[in-house]
Amino acid sequence: MWGAPTLEPPVWSEPVSPPGRMVPEPWLLTSSRYDNDTPEVWDTHAHHEHELIWSGGGVMTVEAEGQLWMVPPVLGIWIPAGVPHRVRAESGSVSFATCFAPERTDIGWDGIVGIALTSVLRELLLYNMNEEMPADLRLRLQRLAVDLLRPVQAASLDIRMPADARLRGIAERIVADPADDRTTQEWALRLGFSARTLTRGFLRETGLSLTQWRILVRIRTALIEIAAGRPVTVVAGRLGYANPSTFIDLFRQVTGHTPAVYFRTFSTLDGTELGLEGQRRR
Repeated sequence: MWGAPTLEPPVWSEPVSPPGRMVPEPWLLTSSRYDNDTPEVWDTHAHHEHELIWSGGGVMTVEAEGQLWMVPPVLGIWIPAGVPHRVRAESGSVSFATCFAPERTDIGWDGIVGIALTSVLRELLLYNMNEEMPADLRLRLQRLAVDLLRPVQAASLDIRMPADARLRGIAERIVADPADDRTTQEWALRLGFSARTLTRGFLRETGLSLTQWRILVRIRTALIEIAAGRPVTVVAGRLGYANPSTFIDLFRQVTGHTPAVYFRTFSTLDGTELGLEGQRRR
């Protein structure tokens, strides 16, 4: 009887995350899902692991290194380990955070980048959240997911936020309501200084005039709307453009492509229309 085995699982065999870490050995990654019934803000923080922030629908923004990234369903934002960042998810959105163990994840880039959320990569990350899976199968799945990570041009995603408190107040109002069509003069009167001073301030803080910066915000918002399946004409109207061709011209100036061509470049990565099918399934 002294040698009778215990029925309790041995503690040493259980995967345990190191202090401050999300991914236990021997795994490469782990994901969390957040259903945001109300607006949710994760204040500035940093992780010991790399993080991929991606959307299952709705409006999400990521702020890091003085820039704001909007997260459409076809793209994720890669935040390297140790980089402070802030995340906001609007009411009704579904957000995901996938953490990657740096010492077990072989990537070929540095810094914050956009990652193409192909339908294959998205489904692998979702399937990995299934707890019922043999360990060897999970490892193979995770290795394949890491192999499928592909950075894309982040220039079409990031928006530099002004640091000056007064200018930032304007910027946050425009981000919250991109269709707001108040002129530079009207914003300046609200703050109590001249339109020239406001323009110089935005140029100094963001590299753009207020008008140019607002156009950028509108185009970034359009990425989310169009990826969610809304027609370009509807999106143009929601953003304050009575003439859709004006919106399409601005979209081309910012991204280098018309909306149709822009999203086609992502669909050809794996032969499917990204974001739309996956969102309908959920």
